Amino acid sequence: MQAQVQRWTVGAARITRVVEAETPGIPPELFFPGFVAADAQRIPWLVPDFAAEDGTIGFAVQAFVVEVGGRTLVVDPCVGNGKRLQFPFWNDQDWPFWDRFTEAGFAADAVDVVVHTHLHADHIGWDTRREGDAWVPTFAGARHLYTEAELAHRKASDVPGEEEAYAESIAPIFAAGLADIVEEDADLGDGLRLEPTTGHTPGHVSLWIESEGEIGLITGDFLHHPLQCAVPDTPEIGDADVGEARETRHRMLATAASTGALFLGTHFPTAPAGRVQVDGDTFRFVPV
Repeated sequence: MQAQVQRWTVGAARITRVVEAETPGIPPELFFPGFVAADAQRIPWLVPDFAAEDGTIGFAVQAFVVEVGGRTLVVDPCVGNGKRLQFPFWNDQDWPFWDRFTEAGFAADAVDVVVHTHLHADHIGWDTRREGDAWVPTFAGARHLYTEAELAHRKASDVPGEEEAYAESIAPIFAAGLADIVEEDADLGDGLRLEPTTGHTPGHVSLWIESEGEIGLITGDFLHHPLQCAVPDTPEIGDADVGEARETRHRMLATAASTGALFLGTHFPTAPAGRVQVDGDTFRFVPV
C-alpha cells in the first residue's frame, strides 16, 4: 500500500496519484530493447527514485485524478482486477487499487470524466468492474473520452480468448451510453486540453493542465521512464511507430522544459511529478 497520498497543484487544479502496482528491480531491457543496466548506471540522477545502484529500474502502473473547476477527472485507470490479458503480470490480478482510490478521498459516483491517453490494457481496466458474469461501468456518471484512431487500434489488438480488453473494458461503456469520441486536440474546459502525441499508438494524446498561470502535463506513454529524458532516442517495446514516437518525445520534452510545466510521468515510479530540464544536448527529470 502507499505510504502516503501524493498530491500536487497546478494553479487551482489538484492532481492526486493513485497507484495500482509499483515494481522495482526490473532489468531495463525488458522494456527498452538494447538498453541495459550498465547504460542506466551512466545516468546517475536516476538513483534512488527511478533506478537502483545496480542499474535495474522501477516501473509504476498508476492513475492520476485531476480536480478542477468543480469537476473530477480520472486519467488512465490502470489494468483493473480479473481482466483477461496476454501479459502475465496483468492477467487476472487482484490489486488494492480501489482501496487506495477511496482512501485518497474519491468515490466512483463523483467522477465526471475519464480521460484515456490511449487504450492499451493498463490504461482502461478500472473503467469496468465485474458484476456477476457481466462487466459494468465503474464510473457510472462519467463521460469516457476516446479518439477514433485509438478505438480502431484497440479493436485490432484484441485476441479472442486470450485478450479481450475492448469487450471487457470499452464495449460496456458504449453500451451504457457513457462514451464520447473526441478530437485528438480537444479542449476539455477548465484549462484542460489534449495534444496529439502519437507514435506509441496511432491516436495517443497527452493532457495539458493550465490554471492561474501555471502549467502541468500528464504524459501518457509518449515516454515510459525518466531514463528516456536522458536518452530520448531509446524506444519502448510497445511503440507502434518507433520513428514517430522518437520525434514526439523530443518535441514534448523540449516543450516541457521551455514551459517549466509540472511533468507527470504516467509510469514514473516513486516520484512521478517534476520538471524537465535541458541537460547539455539532452534532458534531465528533476522530481518535486
